[in-house]
Amino acid sequence: MGTKNNPSIYDCYSKAKSDEPMFVLLARDPLAPSLVRLWADLAKDRSSNGPQKSQEALACAREMQAWYDTNKK
Repeated sequence: MGTKNNPSIYDCYSKAKSDEPMFVLLARDPLAPSLVRLWADLAKDRSSNGPQKSQEALACAREMQAWYDTNKK
């Protein structure tokens, strides 16, 4: 699971082209965990590293939910 200080092997920032659009979800967004789980489900069979990337995304969704539950106001 990647963070700003500890990027994962799937880090999009380091791999993005200089003009490539991207969309970032933060754990403070209450929709983020559900959207990440949906993405993981759709992505798991679509590439050679899909299953591994999907598992990391699911772990990220769990950590996002835990962070949100601890830090929501």
